Amino acid sequence: MEEFNTIEKVQELFASIDALGNNNLFFVACQDKQKVSGVVAGMEYPYDGLLINATENGIAMFYLKAGALSGLFTLSKPSKMTLDKENHIFIPTNNIKGIKIKNFALLNSKTKRIEINTLDGKSHKLYANVVENDFPYHNENFARFMEKYGK
Repeated sequence: MEEFNTIEKVQELFASIDALGNNNLFFVACQDKQKVSGVVAGMEYPYDGLLINATENGIAMFYLKAGALSGLFTLSKPSKMTLDKENHIFIPTNNIKGIKIKNFALLNSKTKRIEINTLDGKSHKLYANVVENDFPYHNENFARFMEKYGK
């Protein structure tokens, strides 16, 4: 968590892979294991969470890895994950088929389900808390992301 807990560190990370835009929305999300499961899904989506920067150019994501028992009985938390600096994804804007955001559960508006679908057939199924106290940049940026792509 120490590697991505401040806006300055996050900006530096995304700058290192040339993934900063004019409008950056930095936030963290976890893989929705209820929606993505199985051996094939584990190989195609080898992350437990993502550190995300949504820009006008596309969406850049660094992999986050959870500990062995994290998320086994409860939802995973980004603050308990480690950053994998060597593995990241970039989805250019022209490859994004659609982004959907909705409540994680009927009576739970504090956690949102995110689905990012691409034209090449991939679907990143994630969830994110509206408020992440461990990541001060998350709250405002995720609110702007929800405003842009939410219903």
